[in-house]
Amino acid sequence: MSTTNQAAKILADSFLHYPLMKYAFKECSEEKRNKHLLQLYHYCSQAASLYGGVLVSPDHKGALIWLPGNNFPLGIFREIKSGMWTIPFRIGLSATVRLMNHDAVPENWIKKNAAENFGYIWCVGVQSAARGKGYSRTLIEQSISDMKQRGLKEFWLKTEDPKNVLIYQKLGFELVYETVVKSSRLSSWVLCKK
Repeated sequence: MSTTNQAAKILADSFLHYPLMKYAFKECSEEKRNKHLLQLYHYCSQAASLYGGVLVSPDHKGALIWLPGNNFPLGIFREIKSGMWTIPFRIGLSATVRLMNHDAVPENWIKKNAAENFGYIWCVGVQSAARGKGYSRTLIEQSISDMKQRGLKEFWLKTEDPKNVLIYQKLGFELVYETVVKSSRLSSWVLCKK
């Protein structure tokens, strides 16, 4: 199995009960949500492999995808090349619109406030049975190391789960923006590490 497929499988499992994904796929059963998440993260991982980075733990329990600031957001050309343009056809237009409307708020804030040479940790996920064992720390530290090698100096991420805020703060990230997104009514937290 390719690294992008491994990452997609891990991230789909990791985000099955994540608040944003439950909202985006609110009309779906858990089984159908998992199927759609596999499709979504397949294309996200594919885009990250082309334009940023994909990390998978050696035992396939954790995965992380990231983008350099000059490829964030991807833009139409990179979405076409990576196949992301097919996502509405794969997961449904309603779910796609919900995700896009929600993510636009924190991601636009990041784009306006980040330094020129920044990296964006797009997704980090650990399979439910392996949580609390240091996978996130290892993957985030490796991604930052990889991004520094590419000349990036600032590292950003967002989360919709309040438990993650404390985890990221313990890893040296500072909470810089918090909002309730009007379209989803979900809280979103943006963190940065310099």
